[in-house]
Amino acid sequence: MALRFAALLLALAVGAPAGHARSIPGGPFPNVGPPLLLRLEGALEASPDAARGKGFTVVSLALLGSDEQRWLAVTEARTFGGDQPLSGKDVIDLVAPFRPNFLLAGPAELMSALRGVPPGARVRIEGLVDPGSRTYYLRRVERDPEGSAR
Repeated sequence: MALRFAALLLALAVGAPAGHARSIPGGPFPNVGPPLLLRLEGALEASPDAARGKGFTVVSLALLGSDEQRWLAVTEARTFGGDQPLSGKDVIDLVAPFRPNFLLAGPAELMSALRGVPPGARVRIEGLVDPGSRTYYLRRVERDPEGSAR
């Protein structure tokens, strides 16, 4: 009996890696896609109530490294740069169940520029988004962007 059990364990140990390898999706890196670049535009507010009604939706933005949180009344949401699998609205839908929706990080000068935006001012932010962690790594912050609807 012990010999059968040992043989069974050996068969499982030898056979498991082969069976497991067959279940992994094909391709060199099956879970890697293009970077998800997102541009959001709208009015930056100090509270969700102040942001409501000023865009098609409101997203909450936590500024990493502080307890500060802001709300963006989104008037435009776009993904850009290459063949993006999601639209800007799709990205917002992915993070909608979470509070805050996005965790903003980035170079000190961009984080400082965003902190300096007064309530009600129009901004355009863009950067790299990881939907799984909700991290939005800023690469650009524009206050009162040209061509924005008022």
